[in-house]
Amino acid sequence: MFDWSMVGPTTGLRTKDLVCPDAIELRPEGSSTQLRIDGMWHQTLVVRSFGSELSDRCLASVIDLPIPLCATLHVQGMDKAKAVALVKQRLAWMDKEIIDEQMSAVKKGYDFEILPSELKYSKAEAEDLLDHLQNKNQRLFAYTGLVHTYARTRAELENQVMQIISTARSWSVDLSTLAYRQREGLNSVLPLGNNHVEVGRLSTTAEVAIQIPFATQEVNQEGGGYYGQNKVSSNLVICNRKSLASPMGYVSGKPGSGKSFSVKREIENTILAYRDDQVVIFDPAGEYASVVVPNGGVSVKLGPGSGACLNPFDLADVAGQPPAAQRAFKIDAFLALSGATMAEGSQGLPEADKSIISRCVELAYERCGAAGRVPVLGDLYDVILEQGEPEARDIALRYERYVKGALSFFNHESTVGFGARVTNVDLKDLSSNMRTFAMLTALEAVRNLMYRNWERGVTTWLYIDEVQSLFDHPAIVSYFSKFWAEGRKFNLVCTGITQNSVYMLAHEEARNMVLNSDFILLHKQSPLDRKAWVDLLGLSDEEATYIDESVRPGEGLLVAGAARVPIKDDFPKGELYDLFNTKPDEVAEARRAAGDTGRLARRVPDLMAPPGRHFA
Repeated sequence: MFDWSMVGPTTGLRTKDLVCPDAIELRPEGSSTQLRIDGMWHQTLVVRSFGSELSDRCLASVIDLPIPLCATLHVQGMDKAKAVALVKQRLAWMDKEIIDEQMSAVKKGYDFEILPSELKYSKAEAEDLLDHLQNKNQRLFAYTGLVHTYARTRAELENQVMQIISTARSWSVDLSTLAYRQREGLNSVLPLGNNHVEVGRLSTTAEVAIQIPFATQEVNQEGGGYYGQNKVSSNLVICNRKSLASPMGYVSGKPGSGKSFSVKREIENTILAYRDDQVVIFDPAGEYASVVVPNGGVSVKLGPGSGACLNPFDLADVAGQPPAAQRAFKIDAFLALSGATMAEGSQGLPEADKSIISRCVELAYERCGAAGRVPVLGDLYDVILEQGEPEARDIALRYERYVKGALSFFNHESTVGFGARVTNVDLKDLSSNMRTFAMLTALEAVRNLMYRNWERGVTTWLYIDEVQSLFDHPAIVSYFSKFWAEGRKFNLVCTGITQNSVYMLAHEEARNMVLNSDFILLHKQSPLDRKAWVDLLGLSDEEATYIDESVRPGEGLLVAGAARVPIKDDFPKGELYDLFNTKPDEVAEARRAAGDTGRLARRVPDLMAPPGRHFA
């Protein structure tokens, strides 16, 4: 192992003394095409010729081989006038050769128009090259391509060389060995920029450019978290959502596509990377507690008899934001809550209903504020009943089940705080309509948290699973759109998670929210969902293949700002994998293996969880 104490005045050694090999054998065992360096066998190959057409994978396919190798291109540009003169000179030689062939054919009595096919082909290529140089902004380059590989044994080296040559030939690139010039080849491969090999050919700009193997777009942002590997280059995909212009985003995929695994992995990244930030999760399926509880977070279960209450009337004490401004947003929130209680679903609230609700919310704040307390839903219900309009009776009737009976757990002052770094709001025990109502109420609590965190310079992370349920009603869509837009100004990083993209993207405001978000992670999609994303994001045919039904779990397409990166994720099994895993068969097998008192069973929160860890 290298250590800086090994070099310096005390030892008399330099870094070169430690980097350079002890010995280089130029002709090991009589071979003129190989080297042996400190017991390792080395060989350098050179590009001899190209086919008539080159693919952008011609060099990348060689580099992607699972063997140790180094590819080096030496490219030296020629003056354009000299390049044109050189091509014209070659054409003159070809014309002379053609004349000689024709004169020979006449003397022998052959048809002089019949020329060797190779000669005709070479002249056509030279004329095409001259046209590109003169009219199509191409340049001519002196090109030398080298590929170096090494192995422990000679047989292993020869096998690697055969793989490289056969792979290159499949892409119309002819590689051959450098006989008696392996030392020059090695010196040319070293990252010193010197070409000691006088073997090469002339190439145009297009031929050189298409060989650059770095056409793959990468995402490697400082301070970011792991999102998988680039499916093309196998490089790590490291994304920092805070560095994006708009960190809001969406994660979409079919069940079993790795969607939940990806979200849990990002949540863990966030917890570890940003120790002051707060994370809130809306969990309709009760599956995120397995990540929240082991990280010291709190799991809050909303439902009948749970004892957990959230008051949608709560206001945040924010400097510079008067209560009237907050009340205006609260009115929008209660219009959305009213929409969630309507059986009509997609129909909008009548204007009369909007006026009555707005008036009653203001009255509830005024009356309870005079009494020195915050209103609850029962206060709003009583105020609505006092109104003389016939519509008020219908509005009160919609709220009645949330004020009286088993579903009245929102008709209390809040007993749930968001003081923990990570809070999971478990909505599993609620019906679909009640779940939307609970999400809207929880969004109001998160908005208050967002204000408080913004004042102290802390980012709030919000993850909303089954976000498509917030697009059931125009009033809800309008409220959520405003919440989304406001959140960007107050250090909120919100992530919507869905497996039903078509339904969500059917709303114009939802499409605008997606287009104004710089983070989108797409996993395997159904044909209809894939078409919706392709149309909205303008995905190419190749990008669409990264989210079709043929991809494996964990694979997909990451859109981070202007970058679009295909990803894969063969996440190793272990402690973190057990936290993130949601595959029913693997989870069930692990629980059976661990037993009821095993490690995994303890991670699933229940009513016996320690205080401060789980609230139900």
